[in-house]
Amino acid sequence: MPVKVGLQYIEQWKDSMENYVRRYEREPVVKDQIVFYGPSYYTRWSERWEHRPLREELVGKSGAACCINRGFGSSCPEHQLYYYSRMIRPLAPRVLVYGSWGNSEAFGYTNEEAFELAQRVVMYALTDFPELRIYLSGAQATRDMDEATLASRRAYSEMIRKFAEETPRCTYFDPLSWEPLFAKDIYVSDGVHYNQKGYDIYADFYREVLKDELAKY
Repeated sequence: MPVKVGLQYIEQWKDSMENYVRRYEREPVVKDQIVFYGPSYYTRWSERWEHRPLREELVGKSGAACCINRGFGSSCPEHQLYYYSRMIRPLAPRVLVYGSWGNSEAFGYTNEEAFELAQRVVMYALTDFPELRIYLSGAQATRDMDEATLASRRAYSEMIRKFAEETPRCTYFDPLSWEPLFAKDIYVSDGVHYNQKGYDIYADFYREVLKDELAKY
């Protein structure tokens, strides 16, 4: 399927995204961890946004820190593909948690185009790291989405689910199946991003999704 990949999409928000990437590149490289890669749902799970950070919320069975946040706000799968070599490859993760949904429509992508680009991210990672486990997220709810929006997100999630089923070492998980994430009081004023209550629920969701992986640390 032809995909309209073009520099104009990378250029939009590039300064902001470069700031995220450069900040991450200044951090010590810790390999063999569980790495979260995706848009602002992960980005904001940090002290910078006055939330308890992901790395402190999701810890191994021993209590050891084992998760690294590589979310960068406003990104879509094209940006995630573009920055993969800088954001993911140096970390040599044991597990990659990849949330590709988010912001694609704002950059003019159809579900099919975003999905095609997200697949490339996954295949790069599986090629680089033959023992890697990948957890692929479906789309997420927002506070004021209408039925048409929900239907579109479910359609994208179904593409991801089928791809995960057909791809070795990939596991699909579905935020749209987690009823607590549909609560109206878990968002900040924009109706898209979580407040601390939302991140408490999000943490519980990921503890369940990643329970087998967290048990290894």
